[in-house]
Amino acid sequence: MRRAAMVTAVVAIAPLSVLGVALTATSWWEGVTMAAGYLLTLGVLREWNLEGYPRQAIFALMLTVTAWLIGALTAQSPISFVPLSLIGGMLIARMRRSRLWIAAFTVGVGAIGATSFAFHPPSWGLAAAYLLTPIVGTLFVVGVILASEHAWLIARRLDRARETEAELAVARERVRFAGDLHDIQGHSLHVIKLKAALAGRLVHMDPGSAEQELTEIRRLADETISHTRTLAYARHDLSLATELENATRLIEAAGIAVAARFDDDAGATPHPLLAHVLREATTNLLRHARPTTVTITVSPDAVEVTNDGAGTDVDAPLNGLARLRERIEDAGGVLRIERPPGGFRVAARIGPRRDEAAKKSRR
Repeated sequence: MRRAAMVTAVVAIAPLSVLGVALTATSWWEGVTMAAGYLLTLGVLREWNLEGYPRQAIFALMLTVTAWLIGALTAQSPISFVPLSLIGGMLIARMRRSRLWIAAFTVGVGAIGATSFAFHPPSWGLAAAYLLTPIVGTLFVVGVILASEHAWLIARRLDRARETEAELAVARERVRFAGDLHDIQGHSLHVIKLKAALAGRLVHMDPGSAEQELTEIRRLADETISHTRTLAYARHDLSLATELENATRLIEAAGIAVAARFDDDAGATPHPLLAHVLREATTNLLRHARPTTVTITVSPDAVEVTNDGAGTDVDAPLNGLARLRERIEDAGGVLRIERPPGGFRVAARIGPRRDEAAKKSRR
């Protein structure tokens, strides 16, 4: 692509050079000189690469300097500076402090053109042809080449930015997948752990109840496997109503009083992230707190879980809730985690998804 940018610059300048030859040529060899200069330029472009400039560029620069010097000394070719400007512009594009090099190169081209005054009587026409025109023309040629180089650099940076954005999107999706996997398996495994402990206590006192708990453990294991498979192949959206029922049953099974309320709205579907918040909050309070009372309030756009027993593990990491906070904020919602005296509160709010049927009925 960089070579293409240089070719574009050379091709853009070529018509002006041909026009200059047609208007100013006084002998046939001027056209030959210009054609040879362009062939040298194309030869350098053929070897152009990202690791610097090819060795042929220095050789081509020396030849074009010689051609311009001969043209100036003989005062027979006022535009023979163009091949030199092309080669010099290509080299300057690879150098640091390009402005300094542009100034030095332009002065050098003008100095070579000024040698025409050594063998020819000074005149305004001679100064315009071999001093003013080469300086202005060199600035133009080098400017076109540097503009093409700058455009190439911008395009390259845009390509790299797109590649970086694609890599970030993949990384974000992996983090999201890991969070969902944690939500599903972490919660289920904790429930299985509690039920296994309960079954162990009941196995001698109430074998029938112990058998029921073991059956429930098997069901939870199958459900976890199914949800994990669903997560691996498709998006897994939790049901807020189902999660509320599961949370209530699990908290009661742990011997904790729970007050649950679901303010339903038939025209709205709760955002799936609210169900994840309820699941994660339930898992955390069972794992880290020792509450006697839990209050759960659920609506299509909000979830609030409050308990009265923060317990001794107040500094426990809440990585699951932290990941959920990022996802909810990305979706335009808010998640608050508060530690009032002797308690813990998780509150999330995010807009519900309105059903299409409800939208049509309102119309």
